[in-house]
Amino acid sequence: MRKIPIIIDCDPGLDDAIALFVAFESPEFDIKAITTVAGNQTIEKVTKNALQLVEVAGKDILVAKGARVPLFREQVIAAYVHGENGLKTTVLPEPKKTAHPDAIKVIYEEALKLKGELVIVAVGPLTNLAQAFMVHPDLKDLIKKIVIMGGGHKFGNITPAAEFNIFADPEAAKVVFEFGVELVMVGLDVTMADGLTRTQVTELFTHHNETTRIIEHILLDMVNGEGSAYKPWAYIHDAMALMYLLYDDLLEGDYYHVDLETKGHLTYGKTVVDYYHTHKKNKNAWVAFHVNSERFHQALKERLSIYEKR
Repeated sequence: MRKIPIIIDCDPGLDDAIALFVAFESPEFDIKAITTVAGNQTIEKVTKNALQLVEVAGKDILVAKGARVPLFREQVIAAYVHGENGLKTTVLPEPKKTAHPDAIKVIYEEALKLKGELVIVAVGPLTNLAQAFMVHPDLKDLIKKIVIMGGGHKFGNITPAAEFNIFADPEAAKVVFEFGVELVMVGLDVTMADGLTRTQVTELFTHHNETTRIIEHILLDMVNGEGSAYKPWAYIHDAMALMYLLYDDLLEGDYYHVDLETKGHLTYGKTVVDYYHTHKKNKNAWVAFHVNSERFHQALKERLSIYEKR
């Protein structure tokens, strides 16, 4: 089996953690690096979380520290969802390793080595990618695809218009969407259409070990974590985006032109999807609109139940 070489660009984060656990035991992936970006928490905290998760999973994967602040806007974090440490009430052992200090360098060097085969799964703010593209414009021909968890056509989750990852750095997102690399946008239209109930979380594993207890604890922390306005589910935003690469029947969507609102008072950070092709602009992203719920639940259980065998 030919593996997909990927870099996971993330801001761990509860749902980032679940995406990483899915990726760690997916034989289809060759994980070249995990790059971190400030988002759900500060860069120091999310980088520490990434190092801890790699070690808990028993993996030897490079973690590289990325952008500390957005390109232009004032920094926002999502402690209201992810807690003060980024993993809410989950406490993990102190990491033994340290992070590589330059995520941009890692992204560029891996892209050069892979000569157009690298896939980037970007499940945090897009600051790292925007910086990489501005410093290394030749990345346009060195990256095969970018799968983004971010945005949404219908609604936001931090403002009525904007999803958190995009709102955290809309100017960076605009750079990425206009850069010319093939994009997949997995936004709130699908990631909030399904999730796990508390009962489904507790039924995910038939027996426990240290790792499954950590996964279950994280998922239970996610139930109702988005707030009382939403269904009391654990929304697996980032893992759903990652699993798009593993299951071609997981999501339905189509190609559209997507622009970023960076000036509006009420709409700052909105991904504007030209659903009816009004402006006749280039279709710069494949946008997911529907999730196959049966496949989603089956796939998530299939990937996470591997940890029971430890």
